[in-house]
Amino acid sequence: MNRLRTLFSEDRISKELLVSTSKYIIFSTTSIYLVFHFILSLFYPRIFSPELWICTIIFLVTFVGTLFLLKYTYLLAQIFWLMGVSATILSAFFLFNRGEILFLFAVLPFMAISTIGLTGTFIVEILILSLTLILPEIGRFSALPEGYPIAIIFVCIFAGVFGWGISNNLNSAIENASFHYYEARKRLQETREHRAEISRMLKEQNQFNYQLKQMTRMLEQARSRAEEAREDRDRFAMAVSHELRSPLNFIIGFSDLMVNAPETYAPLVDWPAGLYDDTQEIFKSSKHLLDLINDILDMGKMDARQMPLFRERVDPKILLDEIEDLVAAPIIQKGLHFEIHTEDNMPYIFVDRTRIRQVLLNVITNSMRFTKQGKISVDARMHGLEEVEIIIQDNGPGIAPEDIERIFYEFRQAGQENWSREKGSGLGLPISKRFVELHGGRITVESEIQKGTIIHIFLPVMEPIGSMQEARADLAEGGEQRVASTFAKGQSDLILCYSADLSKARQIGMLLFDYEVIPVTNMVDLRQMVDKYFPSAIIVDDAFVNDNQITLLIEKLPYQIPVIRFLYSDVLEQSLILPGGVYRYLVKPVSRDTLIQTIQSIGANTNDLLVIDDDPSMVRLFTQAIKSYNGVIESIEKIKFYPAYSGKEALDIISRQKVDAILLDLDLPDIHGTQVLTEIRKMSAYQKTPVIIISASDFGDEQKTKQPGYFKIMNKKTYNPIELRVIFNSALEVLKPDFRKEKDTLH
Repeated sequence: MNRLRTLFSEDRISKELLVSTSKYIIFSTTSIYLVFHFILSLFYPRIFSPELWICTIIFLVTFVGTLFLLKYTYLLAQIFWLMGVSATILSAFFLFNRGEILFLFAVLPFMAISTIGLTGTFIVEILILSLTLILPEIGRFSALPEGYPIAIIFVCIFAGVFGWGISNNLNSAIENASFHYYEARKRLQETREHRAEISRMLKEQNQFNYQLKQMTRMLEQARSRAEEAREDRDRFAMAVSHELRSPLNFIIGFSDLMVNAPETYAPLVDWPAGLYDDTQEIFKSSKHLLDLINDILDMGKMDARQMPLFRERVDPKILLDEIEDLVAAPIIQKGLHFEIHTEDNMPYIFVDRTRIRQVLLNVITNSMRFTKQGKISVDARMHGLEEVEIIIQDNGPGIAPEDIERIFYEFRQAGQENWSREKGSGLGLPISKRFVELHGGRITVESEIQKGTIIHIFLPVMEPIGSMQEARADLAEGGEQRVASTFAKGQSDLILCYSADLSKARQIGMLLFDYEVIPVTNMVDLRQMVDKYFPSAIIVDDAFVNDNQITLLIEKLPYQIPVIRFLYSDVLEQSLILPGGVYRYLVKPVSRDTLIQTIQSIGANTNDLLVIDDDPSMVRLFTQAIKSYNGVIESIEKIKFYPAYSGKEALDIISRQKVDAILLDLDLPDIHGTQVLTEIRKMSAYQKTPVIIISASDFGDEQKTKQPGYFKIMNKKTYNPIELRVIFNSALEVLKPDFRKEKDTLH
C-alpha cells in the first residue's frame, strides 16, 4: 500500500528510491538467471540445450522491456516484469515438463512486496492462486503430481508473508530514511537559498560599503571645503575688521572732533551754513556703520563658536541700574515714560555682564525706536527657582503673529522685506537671541498689533535659590572666591586651581561644572588650603610656575593628590601673547573720549607721548583728538607728541628721547608691533612705561598666540594599569585628531 501511495505521490525523492530498488531487483534477478543459464548449459547440455535458450530469450526481452518502461511508467514496467518472469517460468515448465519449476512462482510475491507493496503482492498472490488452480485443467498441465498445486500455493503465500516480514521493518526504515533524506534535501535547498541570499546581501553590503566610503570621501572633501570656507570667512572678517575699521576710524575720529570740538579747526560761527549739520549726519552714519560692522563680526564669531563669554556674578538690580543710566535720558527726551522694577532679594546671575548689557540695550533701544508714545517698562523677577526673568514691555505698533519669528532673522524686520538704516541694522535681536542662548537662557516674544510688544528674557541663576540665600562674603557683587557649580556634590568635589591670573582660574572653574573650584593665586595659600580643604586634585597653570616649584609642591603635599599641569593657550593671557604686557588694548575706531580717558588714567606726569603708526593721517588724528582737550583738561596741555611711522623709527626715537607713554599700532610695515614692544621692554628705562595698543583687529584675532597647549598629570605614587587605562581612555575620548593639512601645503 505504501509503495502504491509513493508511486502516485509528488515525492520525487521517494519515487527515485522506489525506481532504484526496482532496478536493483531486476538486475539481481537477471544476473542470477544468467549465471543459472551458464551453469546448466555448461554442465547439462544434453538436458537443457537448446530449449533453455527459448526461456532465456523470453527473460531477456522481459528485462529490456522493463528497463525501457521504467523510464516512462513505473507501474506498467512492474506489471510487464512480473508477467515476463511468469511467462519464463511457464515456458520452462512447458519445455521441460517438470512440476518443480512451478515453485519458482514463489519469487513473484517476494519481488512484488518490495516493488509494488502489500496491495500489489496480494493481487499477485490471487493471480498465482487462480493460475495454479486452473493449470491442472489445461492439457499438459494436468500431469502435475498430486498435491503440487496446493504446495505451490502455500509456497507462494509463505514467500509473500516471509518477504513482507523481512521488508516491513526495512521498508519502515527506508521510509524514515527517505523522509529524513527528503527533509535533509529540503534543508539543504533552504541552506543554498539562504546562502544565496547571504551572498546577495554581502554583495549589497560591499556595494553599500563602497558607497559609504565614497560618501565618507565626499564628506571629508565637503568638510575640508567647509573648513576652508570658514577660514576664508575668518580672513574676510579680519579684513573687514582691519580694512573697514581703519578708514572708519578716520571718519568717526575727525567727524567726532568736528561735531564735539569744532573749535579745533575754526570757531563754529565761521563755518559755512549747513556744514555742521552735514558733519553731524556723517558722524551719526559712521557710528551706525561701526555698529553694523561690529554686529556682523559678532555674528561671525558666534557662527564659528569663537565668541568668548567672560562670566561673573552679577546682581540683576545693579545691572538694570546701569541700563537705566544709559537709556533713561534718550527715552525721556523722546517724550516716553520709562520705569524699571526689580524684585527684592533676587539671586545673582552668572553671566557675561557686557554681553547681557548689550542684549538689554538692544531690546530697549529697539522698543524706543518703534514706540511713538506711551511708556517702556522693564521688570525683573524670579521665574521658578532656577531662572531670572527680565520683561521689557512697550506701547509700540506691535508685531503681527506671522512676523514674530522673522524678527530674529538677520537683516529682517517685522513687516519689511529688507532692513533700513532708519530702523536699525536688522541684527540687534538676532545677536541678542544668540547671546542669551549662549548663556543657557532663552528669549520669547508676545505682541499684539497696535497694543505693543512684550519680550521675556530668561537667564539661569548661578546656584539654586536655597544656597544663594546663605550669607557668604564671597558672593558679593563681582567677587568670586569660589567658582561653584550647581552640580557639585560636596567637599569631595573640591579642586584647587593655582594661577596668578584669577580670571584664568575662574575659567577653569566654569569648565569643571561637576566640581567646586577654589582659585589660588600664590603658593603659600595653596599649601594652606591643601591642609584645610583636602581637595581631590590641584590644577596648576604652567604659565606661572617652573619645574622646581612643582617638584617642591609635590614633595610637601601631606597626601597623594593628583597635580595637573596645563598651559592654557588662551587669548586672554596677555603675558603669553604680548611680551611684557600692555597697559590698554583699544580697538579702532577709538572715540575721542575713550582715548582721553585712557591717557588720563596713566597719570598726570605724562609729558612726552610717542605715537607709533604707519599712517600719518592716523597719527594726526590721535594728536588732534588729544589736543582738542587743551584748556579743558590741564594735564593734556603739556603733552608733547613724538610721531613714528615705523618700528625702526620708533626704536630710534626712544633710544634718544625718554617718553612717558606709548601709543602703538601693531601693523607696522617693517617690524610687527609685538616685536617692537619686546625690544622696548629690553631697555631698562622702559620696562614699566605704559604702552597702549591701538589696533584695527579685535583682541585675540590677529594677536592670537601660536604657542601650543599641553596637559600633564603628576603624582607621588606610581599609577597602576587600571588608572592609566582610565586616564588614557578619557584623554583619547576627548582629544580628537585634526587631519586637515595646512592650506599652504595643499596642491
